[in-house]
Amino acid sequence: MNAPRRDPEILITGTDLVPDSVVDYVRARGYTPRRVRRDDLSEDELIAVLDGALGYLLGGWETPTDRVFETVRGLAAIGFVGTDYQLYVPGWRRARQLGMAVVSAPGANAVSVAEYTLLLMLGLARGRTGAVGPARTTAVGAPPLGRALRGRRLGVIGLGRIGAEVARIAGQGFGMEVRYSAPRPNPATARALGLRRCPKPELLGWSDIVSLHRPGPATGEAPELGAEEFTAMRPGTLVIDTVHPALVDFAALLEAIEHRQVRCAFDGQGEGPAWDALTARGSHGLIAGPTAGYHTLEANEAASRTAARAVCDLLDAQRHAPLLGTVDDESDQDGAR
Repeated sequence: MNAPRRDPEILITGTDLVPDSVVDYVRARGYTPRRVRRDDLSEDELIAVLDGALGYLLGGWETPTDRVFETVRGLAAIGFVGTDYQLYVPGWRRARQLGMAVVSAPGANAVSVAEYTLLLMLGLARGRTGAVGPARTTAVGAPPLGRALRGRRLGVIGLGRIGAEVARIAGQGFGMEVRYSAPRPNPATARALGLRRCPKPELLGWSDIVSLHRPGPATGEAPELGAEEFTAMRPGTLVIDTVHPALVDFAALLEAIEHRQVRCAFDGQGEGPAWDALTARGSHGLIAGPTAGYHTLEANEAASRTAARAVCDLLDAQRHAPLLGTVDDESDQDGAR
């Protein structure tokens, strides 16, 4: 007697990024969800739970390496629940070489990250770089002296989906003057939003606030903002980095905070001796916490469903040829998860 046929499996990782509705969607498409509610799977643990799965929906914080893709059997399609898979999936090139498709959800979390960017911008502008105190306090003294955003100059580095949304909110909502810098022009977006493109050195010297929205750093790439860039900035410039802390040279930032009154907000936290030296001085001039810009109910639903649909479509068609889910330019990748 033949055993009943099992639907092919799709591994889904992560504790809360992929909602149950998307798991139900995968099942409705004729695949068996193999759900592992973990965000911190080690390399060996990931290999163990991936082995034999036909698809993989990456909703945790594990980092699939070359070894993972070289070891597992049967994997045909990987869906990254976010945008910048090249930053968070170190083995993506090897996966493609082995005939696995790699897809993502470009633009699904753009609004959430853009809104969080403005939240950090407001925090810096109002001097909220210290710890938040209790609602009632007996402390005497005025709150930090802030600055309004209206009329201030915002320089956006990278005019992809997130950068464009930040420019739109800042210009049309807050009344800021916005310009951008990018390796390639984005004339349609610039025209729609009334933006001028200028070289990065010029942008840094013009801006009151600089916001990073380019793709995440490649291995071995120098930071986007180093000593030369901070020197080009006006004293008191506010810097927002919702891409990845490694886009900023921490030692150069510390120097700029101490001697040029620069303030910086990160969506995420760095690592290494230079980061430790930066944070050891206290919170003055700095906002940094766990990565949170992408993490809203709406963005998680949209990114998960987009990635799941792409994986299921690929598996349905049995398209095992390499496929990129995004184009490697500033129009499609903004560096957000």
